[in-house]
Amino acid sequence: MVCRLEKNRVWRTYLGGKKIDAFDGAGEQQDGHFPEDWVASTTVANNYGREEQTEGLCLCKNGSALKEMIDSDPKKYLGQRQVEKHGEQMSILVKLLDSAERLVIQAHPTIEFAKRHFKSPRGKAECWYIINADEGACIYLGFKPGITEKQWTELFIRQDIEAMLKCLHKLPVTNGDVFFVDGGMPHAIGKGCMMVELQEATDLMVIPERITPGGIILSEEKMHGGIGFDNMFDCFDYTGYTLSELKSRYYRTFSAEPDSRCVLVGSDLTDKFRMEMYAVSNHLHIDYEDTYVVAIVLDGYGEVQAGQHHTEIKKGDRLFIPAYDSKVLWKGMDNLKIVACLP
Repeated sequence: MVCRLEKNRVWRTYLGGKKIDAFDGAGEQQDGHFPEDWVASTTVANNYGREEQTEGLCLCKNGSALKEMIDSDPKKYLGQRQVEKHGEQMSILVKLLDSAERLVIQAHPTIEFAKRHFKSPRGKAECWYIINADEGACIYLGFKPGITEKQWTELFIRQDIEAMLKCLHKLPVTNGDVFFVDGGMPHAIGKGCMMVELQEATDLMVIPERITPGGIILSEEKMHGGIGFDNMFDCFDYTGYTLSELKSRYYRTFSAEPDSRCVLVGSDLTDKFRMEMYAVSNHLHIDYEDTYVVAIVLDGYGEVQAGQHHTEIKKGDRLFIPAYDSKVLWKGMDNLKIVACLP
């Protein structure tokens, strides 16, 4: 079975989304406060002040809720090994993200910090695969050498955002770049970046900016995530990196061979998830070995076969392939390009 998914835009404090509209071939394309599409999501968004709206949960094209389907038989849909390792919930969250302005500086908790302060079994390590970057687009990632918690806290008190950004490495980005962002690492996505983001399945973060670049005043709870400012600064990893150290550890770039399995993020970077990319001109057989897959068709069209089910696919399609049908055949008919995300 291949579960085709509905689009699932989620409200955020920053502006963006026009490139996602274009990616989907929408007639009306504009930036707004729905700059992310949460693909195959069973995670609820933490949007303070919008708690009455349950945002983030994904629907299948047949109208059923993906979370309810998985909850009905977790071992069947997620796989025995994944349930044993992560429990009866999806452990990953996949997004399409498009930034029309710089995102606020932020950090996400490690698993250990999340358990202690957020009472969550998961942190929020993440990775980014850049698929449509404007000329001059950039990201900010990781502390430069010598930054201390005391210095960082003083900059926060003064709200010296320019000085905060100068504490981080500023990296230009281009299509095909891959970045891994570990728990605790300070970062900010710059303007003009569209990406596929794969992360642990939470929406936990801490933010040292009181006002977004677009002028939205953040609540204190949004900034510290409910753990208080005293604990917030312990979430940051103050390890300093030279630029060469940072890129060696957290940056990758790839060129996928036709009809092959290209690993963008694998076990050399993290044990929390895996991201792969396929450029399928003919066909590609993959046995995902009793593991579910979340996939996005980035370009072209073709067909996917899982079990006895054949499904035509095209650019913009979002897919969930359950563990019980994990022997998959991808068939390319015209420039088929897929990004696949696994736990």
